[in-house]
Amino acid sequence: MGNESWRTVALAEALERADLRAHLARALDAGPLCDRCLGRLCAQVDTGLGNDQRGAAIRRTLQAPPPAGPCGICGGLFDEIDAWVERARQALEPLEFDTFLVTSHENGATAERERAIQELAGGDLAEPYRQEFNRLVGARLCDARGAQPDFVHPDVVVLADHAEGTVTLDVRPLFVSGRYRKLVRGLPQCRWAAWPTSVQDIVGDPVREAASGEDHLLHGCGREDADVRCLGERPFVLEVLRPRRRRLDWTALARAVARSGAVEVLGLGRCAAEEVARVKSMRPEKTYRALVRLAEPVADLEPLANLAGRIRQQTPSRALRSRPDRVRHRRVRSVAWKSVDARTVEIEVRTQAGLYVKELVSGDDGRTRPSVAEVLGVAAECVELDVTAIHL
Repeated sequence: MGNESWRTVALAEALERADLRAHLARALDAGPLCDRCLGRLCAQVDTGLGNDQRGAAIRRTLQAPPPAGPCGICGGLFDEIDAWVERARQALEPLEFDTFLVTSHENGATAERERAIQELAGGDLAEPYRQEFNRLVGARLCDARGAQPDFVHPDVVVLADHAEGTVTLDVRPLFVSGRYRKLVRGLPQCRWAAWPTSVQDIVGDPVREAASGEDHLLHGCGREDADVRCLGERPFVLEVLRPRRRRLDWTALARAVARSGAVEVLGLGRCAAEEVARVKSMRPEKTYRALVRLAEPVADLEPLANLAGRIRQQTPSRALRSRPDRVRHRRVRSVAWKSVDARTVEIEVRTQAGLYVKELVSGDDGRTRPSVAEVLGVAAECVELDVTAIHL
């Protein structure tokens, strides 16, 4: 009979089988067993029962006396659940969290005893002692803190070390999503040694402080150069490391960021860890406004219309230190322009994600074609650049 079938069999019915009773009797002969460890030997049978209830019923059926000393498997571990819960409760006391997970490092000696006795009892119906321990402590912490277990992305992991008798915490990051607008030039997106501050710091520092976290990381949907304003709304996820608080006043934090005068955020709020990958995988089209200085006046700007279409770009010379030298093709969806003065043109382009607009202007010594310089037949330089829209 497979393990799944045993789940639907009443324990009393299962214990009518002589082979199962013989297995359990051999396990009891090997040493005293507490009710929980005895019940765990048949954890796959009648899963509506707790292991302690199952163990007590087995003991009655086999007419086995209560254990005369410490349990031969757990060594009394399950008698100390209250103490373990209290250690965990004290460790969690300073933290604000909604979900948690209890896990544990096994005691090697306990695990070895467990394997030996499970072999005597057949082994295939048993449950590891750690699983029972984690469940018991987790249920008690649910009651004590009003939090819920989460086996995938808990706010905090409670780690019990059975050999050392200690409880430690793995506090998972707080993930915060939103959209930012960068209103000034001379500001990189992420920390950079050459700059005193960044979008990351302006947005992240108030959130980190409110969350009592240790540090933060910024994950953006693309980025703009330090000298480029981002007037469109760029999605991002802020990752706050080891936060002590998670229930924050998002409206107040948005106001704190806005007081910088350099950055503003919209739609600030908590998100799941998966949002990092989603944001980083997004490839939205963008609209740019470029102020272009020409080497000499150009009377006819109509050739700029030829920029719409397929653009061949070799990795810009300014990026070769950090990116491989290869050719990519991107599209300019639309282009519009107006003359500012005899040698200055304002150009607006909507482009596919990943197109380098500064090189679309200069041509980068022929590495980008076509370019403003090529179609107008005169050297051109992008003197100001803004991201005016991010088309999500």
